[in-house]
Amino acid sequence: MTTDELPAGRGRRRSSDIDTKALAAARELLVEQGWDATTMVAIAERAGVGKPALYRRWPSRAHLVFEAVFGWTAPTREISAAAGVGDWVRQSCSYTAELFERPDVIAAAPALLGQMRTDPELGQALWASFGETGAELLSQVMRAQRPDVGQQEAHDRANATMLMIIGANVLARQLLPDDQAEAVIKYLPELLAGSAEGPAAAASPG
Repeated sequence: MTTDELPAGRGRRRSSDIDTKALAAARELLVEQGWDATTMVAIAERAGVGKPALYRRWPSRAHLVFEAVFGWTAPTREISAAAGVGDWVRQSCSYTAELFERPDVIAAAPALLGQMRTDPELGQALWASFGETGAELLSQVMRAQRPDVGQQEAHDRANATMLMIIGANVLARQLLPDDQAEAVIKYLPELLAGSAEGPAAAASPG
């Protein structure tokens, strides 16, 4: 096996070079021509690879585009080292806003959301690679700051907070003009920090 050939699931062998070219081509086409024109044929031609090579790696265009725009990256050092729930919420809101304001994500999001209705695997992948990771970090920060909060409550509050951060960013970018979307997203940290910490913290002055 060469350094470019990596083992993959479903009996596939993955070439990192082909993957990189295909994912980059998908992002470029989304920005330049939109979802409808970002077909497997167009991606293969832009990447300079064969269409069969794409289908050996991704079962559909939606799966390829999903990986191209939502490929998992480790949480930033600031989020991982958040000093408290409020700090975590501010950092996570900033990180998520940067992701969902990218032109390729804006172009892909509506179609991918539609695909998630018929292919739950896509939604599960988004949550597992992005939402779940963030929620687990928040749950840990919350319990460190509020030992009186039980593990299950911290887990549920963290999930709810992460879903609101993701959902607000998706809907704001899709439904509102850019300036209005920015105004809405700006207030998310203030609105969410107190509710994430819990009733007692939310009721405290300052």
